[in-house]
Amino acid sequence: MRPHSSKMFSDDPVLRELARDFVHARVFFQMLGIEEYTDIDAFDFDRPAMLHDLNQPIPAILKGAFGTVVDGGTIEHIFDVKQALANAAQLLRVGGHVIHMASFEMDHGFYSLSPCLLFDFYATNGFSDFECFILQFDYENILSSYRATVPYFEYRYGMPLDGLFDSKLKPAIFFVARKNRHMDKIALPFQGIYSRRAGLAQAAVHQNTTGAPTQGSVFEAIVPAVLQRPLASVRPFLSLTRRLLTKYLESRKRATRMKRI
Repeated sequence: MRPHSSKMFSDDPVLRELARDFVHARVFFQMLGIEEYTDIDAFDFDRPAMLHDLNQPIPAILKGAFGTVVDGGTIEHIFDVKQALANAAQLLRVGGHVIHMASFEMDHGFYSLSPCLLFDFYATNGFSDFECFILQFDYENILSSYRATVPYFEYRYGMPLDGLFDSKLKPAIFFVARKNRHMDKIALPFQGIYSRRAGLAQAAVHQNTTGAPTQGSVFEAIVPAVLQRPLASVRPFLSLTRRLLTKYLESRKRATRMKRI
């Protein structure tokens, strides 16, 4: 079985111990049934299949060439994040999925990214079927904890986050979206909360190009725009009520299924 080829893991004594049993990403994807694999990097020390600086547009021959694009923690290290996102979107064929794993952590990269960046960019460019989770890692004890299941929660656009984070852990985004149409040019999004306030119909960050609703804020979905500012103080209570109601309905569904069994 082919071992990993990361020079960073090999050169650092702590990471070398951590990665002793790691396999190459190609092997990982083969285990998932994916035989065609390519990796891209700006530097050759990890021996990528293709050398390319993602600050620059991808070659035309690669546009629409892949069914899945995985960003395993790269985008926050690329200065031109606009171009990096455009590259990810254009590498995909229609019907393919993009997967991002990105850090919130200060000084980990050029940027500490927020989920709204990914929601708004991909919704504006014709993607849908969004799924987003916030994972929390214990990097201080990574050698002893990396095999353990990490705490996480599902993120919905605009949801309140009070009480969901553990101050001892480092958060990261896991985000997935599906490409619905070919694009010749990348559209630039407005941030969803502000485009809604301004009534900018062209920035349909909560509506993809097929007209199907995406995961928007409950508050913005049911409260008329003219009343959103005066009622802003009740927004956290509305979101909490939604979460509790959703959990209750899910528990009723599980109970019904168990009765049928």
